[in-house]
Amino acid sequence: MVNGAEGTGLMAGRPRFRSNLQRELLGLLRRDDPRLAQQASERLRPQLAEVGRTHAGRPTPEIVATLEAVIRSAGAQPDRAALEEFAEEISQGGNPFD
Repeated sequence: MVNGAEGTGLMAGRPRFRSNLQRELLGLLRRDDPRLAQQASERLRPQLAEVGRTHAGRPTPEIVATLEAVIRSAGAQPDRAALEEFAEEISQGGNPFD
């Protein structure tokens, strides 16, 4: 909450990336890091991105449950707070995994 009202902060409703160029640059910077590649979130990124595409606009609890199932299917322990943030963004039409 910023400025005393939810959704009125400077970042309210803004996409995470302002341009495709920024997204591509971030992708270039993240490549070829063996430690990053070993993290479950990176191994599952394609499946999580698919959830983002197929669940846009759905209720947040439904999205959280789906994200949690994807993460648990890989034997990883989900971070519920992070999933709720991602689910909120997906519910509003964004996709934090693309």
